[in-house]
Amino acid sequence: MAATNLVDFDQKMMEDVGFMTAMGLTLLGNYAQTGHFGGPLSYTPANVAVHLGLPENGGLAYDIREPKHPFADRFMLTGGHCIPTCYSLWMILYEAMDRMHKSTGDERYKCDPNTAILAIDALGFRRGPDAVKTLLAENELTENPLFAQAKIRGIRALMGHSESTDVTNDCNGGPSGVAFSTAPGKALVLDKLGAPESVKIFAFEGEFALTEGHAQEAKTIALAQQVGKRLRLFLSSNNAGIDDALVGGVVHERFAKEYDLPAQWSSYGWRVLQIDDGANYAKLLATFKEIEESPAADRRPVVVIANTIKGWWPTATGGRINDSTGQIVSYASHPYGFAVNSPYFVALASTFEARYGVTFVGIRDGVPRTERDRLVQFKTNMDVLLSVLDTTGLGAWIANRLLAIADRFNAAKPTIESALRIPYTAVDPFADPRLRVENLPLDPISVETTHPTTGAVTKTKIALFLQPGDNKGTRRAISEYGKYLNYVTGNRYVTIAADLSSSINVEASTLTGHYDPVANPFGTRLKGAIQEAANAATAYGVVSLNFSPDPAVHNGFHCACATYGAFTPLFYTPLRILSQQAQESPFRLGTVTVVVGHSGPETAADARSHFGIFAPQVWRLFPRGAIVNLFCADYNDVCPAYFAALEYTQAHRECVLIAVHVARPDTPVFDRSKFANKDIKAAARGAYVIREYAEGPRHGTVVLQGASATVNAVGLLPRLDAAGINVRIVAAISQELFDAQPEAYRASVMPPEAYVDSTFVTTMTKTVHPLSGLGPLAEAYALASDHDNHWRTGGLEPDVLAEAHLDPEHIFQAIARFAGDRESRLARIRAAAAF
Repeated sequence: MAATNLVDFDQKMMEDVGFMTAMGLTLLGNYAQTGHFGGPLSYTPANVAVHLGLPENGGLAYDIREPKHPFADRFMLTGGHCIPTCYSLWMILYEAMDRMHKSTGDERYKCDPNTAILAIDALGFRRGPDAVKTLLAENELTENPLFAQAKIRGIRALMGHSESTDVTNDCNGGPSGVAFSTAPGKALVLDKLGAPESVKIFAFEGEFALTEGHAQEAKTIALAQQVGKRLRLFLSSNNAGIDDALVGGVVHERFAKEYDLPAQWSSYGWRVLQIDDGANYAKLLATFKEIEESPAADRRPVVVIANTIKGWWPTATGGRINDSTGQIVSYASHPYGFAVNSPYFVALASTFEARYGVTFVGIRDGVPRTERDRLVQFKTNMDVLLSVLDTTGLGAWIANRLLAIADRFNAAKPTIESALRIPYTAVDPFADPRLRVENLPLDPISVETTHPTTGAVTKTKIALFLQPGDNKGTRRAISEYGKYLNYVTGNRYVTIAADLSSSINVEASTLTGHYDPVANPFGTRLKGAIQEAANAATAYGVVSLNFSPDPAVHNGFHCACATYGAFTPLFYTPLRILSQQAQESPFRLGTVTVVVGHSGPETAADARSHFGIFAPQVWRLFPRGAIVNLFCADYNDVCPAYFAALEYTQAHRECVLIAVHVARPDTPVFDRSKFANKDIKAAARGAYVIREYAEGPRHGTVVLQGASATVNAVGLLPRLDAAGINVRIVAAISQELFDAQPEAYRASVMPPEAYVDSTFVTTMTKTVHPLSGLGPLAEAYALASDHDNHWRTGGLEPDVLAEAHLDPEHIFQAIARFAGDRESRLARIRAAAAF
């Protein structure tokens, strides 16, 4: 497509914004002495084009004054280390708006400083939030007029990689390839909601990062979910990584012809467009416009592969900055590796000075003598850079361009809202009182649902609880709470599993069938291949969109991703990033449920490669309260614990993860009339007492965790009675739910003396105890799948449990030993505590 077809295209203004952006990010690197350099430069022309190109030309539709509006296009700097190009550009855009507001008094240009990135924030580049609070005071600069802008709302800390708190950016772009792999989930939600085809996801990434496993899997997922042009990937192709080339480095040059990026993407079913010069604004926007005007019926996702230069500079020619300075490119330019005011920096700055008739202060005088001098020079030269907005008319052009983009976006809002299949309201369907533990139906219910598309009426039975003796294990309850969630929320609970949907028991969670953006957009079961990493990332993408006018309320979808417990570490990285996003997200996120299926050694005949013993412990590697883990032993543990966890996430917005650990075997439902705590919903409290002390000498507390450990121990209760072994037995379901209980309840289950005088039996590993704070000798008497510090082997379930010492006889002998050694055990503890 020719540039003549572009709407209101001004190449010179685009080039000027690009040059300012390149110079701005170079100033950040020079004075912060950290950050990435060559990559951000290579992204800069495309970054400018997509932010200022106009929606008709395939640019972003958004309002700079409210960049997080739910209807705005999603820009994803998934190549997160390239964030300096965005910080620099956003600073320029907001400063242009501020200058026009001050010069005209027109409120249309006014931006909330808490949303904006301002010139003063340059000082916060790669600094922590606490550090910037005192930065000026520590250097006696608080009252210096140069830093007056800090009095508005302080200095904003600008992180080293992109975060969802940043203006238009909608991802935490950390580990390579991971952020991109969340994009298909975002795109499919827009399709599910019926958003107009113009509402898009625009991701930026480089070819090195896209070799990463999550990104490779996301290629298939995007095609499987038929996201079409809704998902647009700008691939910056410059054959340069961090410390090597891709082709000719990592991949031997003799395979250069075979290692064909366009062919790779097209072979995955993507539509591939190529740009020979990724720094040419006309070619960039012509390509973006071509995508914009392509038919939505073509359900292929789109990748634009643009040839770029890592270390690009606007005025460089023939590989030189000037006659005496060669251009530093490729992986050598990856970090900002130059000293403050180095000759290379001065050479770059000189080209900007020559183009715009400005002079940077002090850059030819060497390194500033003190930290105070550095800060003064830093801010002074940011102001020199931004003065170009005033002297060239560029500031007025940018501000008016941003208003034009905002006007187009705001005019489209009613059309977007009317197209949505859910109401645009500040109502969270997962806050429905029917989902509270106290309101869960104890008896099976039969519900009648009407399919929103076909009108077909279906009757479905839902059993959140079963009668004692029913032979169903914990995994059977997964589909029941899933069906109930979809019934109550109107099909807002989406599932994706690694070709294991039936085996893991998430398949029957759907009331509307398999999702298809055309044939069945109301379907909640996403078809997924064996791609655990990107399945989890897809779930992340699904829950990350919020269509509520109140950002404190989530109006969107929750999602479950499921696989064997042994394989769930593949979920960990994207969901760790989701948890980090939730901690500071400017809008509320939905919840991802990790179904840690077939956990423990009970997977048996599948053998040790499939045993979830150590692997599921990754779900304990989060800040306390950032995830709720549920280690369910009985069918009737699952639903009360799950809905209690859901209530917890409702009350704690930073918690967006629930991990449900369930085993494969079917076991008889417990007869709780024989328990000390007879409440069928006791698991909602995180831990409960199965057996209290009888009269007579007491022998300590045994904590149980996991299906076989608990089932086999419960089966021993009569034998323990007959043997006179007087131990308390506690079921440990969830540390997080237990910690959330009132002190009185916690003390009734685990009084202080119980912690000291305790041991445990678990289907997991002895290295991570079922409850924190168990006594100093708890592990010495414990039984766990790794009791002998070996991996288990395989066989039939009885074989494996015997090898793991989790069969009834081994459990009985371990409890008997624990009880029999009580006096000597406590004596050892007293002796150790006698300082």
